[in-house]
Amino acid sequence: MSRARLLLLASLLLTSACGGESTAPPSSPKPPLSSGASLEPYFPLDDGKLYHYVTKEGDDSGMLVAKASRKDATHGELRLSNGTKRFVYLPDGVAYDGGAYILKAPVEVGTSWLGEHGGTTRIAATDVAVSVPAGSYAACVRTVEEGGRSPGARYETTYCPGVGMVLLVVAAGGHEARAELKSYGQPVKIE
Repeated sequence: MSRARLLLLASLLLTSACGGESTAPPSSPKPPLSSGASLEPYFPLDDGKLYHYVTKEGDDSGMLVAKASRKDATHGELRLSNGTKRFVYLPDGVAYDGGAYILKAPVEVGTSWLGEHGGTTRIAATDVAVSVPAGSYAACVRTVEEGGRSPGARYETTYCPGVGMVLLVVAAGGHEARAELKSYGQPVKIE
C-alpha cells in the first residue's frame, strides 16, 4: 500500500464527515440535537446517519462507511469499522474530544491552528463550490494542513454546510489519494 493511501486511510479514520439529507424517515423520530455552535453546520453529527465515501488512488478504489451518534448537545461520535472518534462542539470550533481542532473560528481565509496530524491547518478558501458523487454543494470551506508528523504531506479537506466533509485529498510522496462523499442519510430499514 502506498504512503498516500496509508495517509488517506489514517486521515479518514480521524476526519470523517457527517450530515445531509435523509432518504428514509428515521425509525424513531427524535428532535435533532444542536449545540448552537457557529461551526456545527460544517460538521453536523446527526444521530444514526450513515456516510459513505468512495476512496481513490490511481487505479485503486475502495470505500469507507461511518455512522454518526450524538451523545448530547455538545458531544458526538463517528463509528468506523476499526474504532470510534469522539467530537465536541466548542464556542470557537469543532474538535476531537480532548484533542486537536477540526475547524476553528473565524471562518476566514488565513485562520490557522495546530492540525490533527501535527502540522498547521489553515482555512484556504471560503465560498467553495464542489461536486462529488453525492451531489453539488456551495458555500463550503476548504482547509489545508501541511507539515507535521508526515513531512511533505498535504491534507486538503472541504466541509459544506448541512453536510460536513464532502472531499478529502491527501498528497504525499508524489502520490494523491481522494475520499469523496457518495451518499449519506438515515439507514433504510428493509423488512
